[in-house]
Amino acid sequence: MNKRKLTLGLLAISLLMATWVGSRLWAGKTNIYTSLETFQRVLQITRDTYVREVDLDSMVRDAMNGMLRELDPYSMYMSPKDFESLNISMQGEFGGLGITIAIADDWLTVISPLEGTPAAAAGLQAGDRIVEIEGESTEGITADEAVSKLRGKPGTDVTISIWRNGWDEPMELTITRAIIKLNAVNYVTKLTPEIGYIKFSKFSRTAREEVEEAIDSLFQQEGVKKLILDIRGNSGGYLGEGVDVTDLFLKRDREIVQTRGRIPQSFRAYRAHEDPLFGDYPLVVLADRGSASAAEILAGALQDWERALIVGDTTFGKGSVQTLYPLADSGRLKLTTAHWYTPSGRCIDRHRAKIEGKENETPTLHTLGKRKRLLYAGGAIAPDIYVETEKLSELARRFWIKRTFFAYAVDYLSANPEIAPDFSVTDEMLAGLVREARKREVEFTDAEFEETKKQLRYYLRLEIARQKWGEEGRYQAILAEDPVLKKALELLSETESTAELLGYAQ
Repeated sequence: MNKRKLTLGLLAISLLMATWVGSRLWAGKTNIYTSLETFQRVLQITRDTYVREVDLDSMVRDAMNGMLRELDPYSMYMSPKDFESLNISMQGEFGGLGITIAIADDWLTVISPLEGTPAAAAGLQAGDRIVEIEGESTEGITADEAVSKLRGKPGTDVTISIWRNGWDEPMELTITRAIIKLNAVNYVTKLTPEIGYIKFSKFSRTAREEVEEAIDSLFQQEGVKKLILDIRGNSGGYLGEGVDVTDLFLKRDREIVQTRGRIPQSFRAYRAHEDPLFGDYPLVVLADRGSASAAEILAGALQDWERALIVGDTTFGKGSVQTLYPLADSGRLKLTTAHWYTPSGRCIDRHRAKIEGKENETPTLHTLGKRKRLLYAGGAIAPDIYVETEKLSELARRFWIKRTFFAYAVDYLSANPEIAPDFSVTDEMLAGLVREARKREVEFTDAEFEETKKQLRYYLRLEIARQKWGEEGRYQAILAEDPVLKKALELLSETESTAELLGYAQ
């Protein structure tokens, strides 16, 4: 009898629970239906009675993006045109500025200018805010909307206003669009008899092939025994390419990255499926604020497994998975469905860390090799060795605005066509640069000039080298004075093994 009563009691409780859950679900549906009905009514009234005719399609798109923007900076509605542009940017050629952008604190922000593009030539830097495009504010704009405004027919101009930390007011620039070719590897060279260098700028569909070819040429043909992989300004790309490139450096079966989300399908671990090329040679990875997305997968995995020493600055902190869902209008819903975690368990995404209040938490995780070094889990990848990159001075900025370096370099090369690659910028050349600046109404004092002379000399050398020998000449000029690279060379020159190299980690 007691057993029967217990069974009936449990049945009654189950029925009550089912009724309660059903009522909650119905209430939730009723709220959604009521909200959608209200939204439709607002659209109808606006269409019929607003003071001027409105574009309802545009209003609906704005409403969708406004809703998605409340979630994170990367979830958005993509029109068919936006989706086509996304595919082009990852695998083809297009007319544009050569700039990688993201939304940060509701503003359009430069992650990095691509090497050898109009954006790079104009002096744009990681962290710059593009506050206006053709006179219209970018506050609240989506990255894809910005892309559609910045791209266009090669040879046409676009005017933007940028603001940089420390500036009193924005700077307006008019930049001419050009054909942008998306090479993954920009520059490969042998720095010393034992040390090779690879400038790796993008995780496009050909990234693994290009990086593998570069490593093979350095080790097989040039005979190097140590490597510097430069991912500064590398804004990332496909998750698959990030995994495949990292696979070139890690032992088989070692985890590269995990994805974790709310639904079971979002949980996945990616592992190395091949043995590393040329074994366990000393490897330094150069990173900075412009290193993002798949570049952070690479840096995080190599740091966690104690495979490489990370030198430079903390990365951008874009560590999330966006899934594309097809829509009836041939557009796409781009929705964040998971976050990336390094093998040690660090979440790469800085936005999530900020929301969860973990930006400044004490280190609790550690590397997975013998050293077991403590790691922060506050988003992004912090370097093992921090090297500050010199910021563009206010006077150099004014020279850039007025195209002083460019104009003087044109005149100088016209008068000195036989200049040698190892040239130095003399005081006489600097005096000529000053005259050009005065002619272009750049205002500055003698004290400002003396304080900034070293930086002006550096940027003039870069511009002359670029105009005379192209991007290869510019790279050679940069590498000759790059403090981050110099630090990497110093460390590699004093070590013969990965274990020795990692001993320098701070």
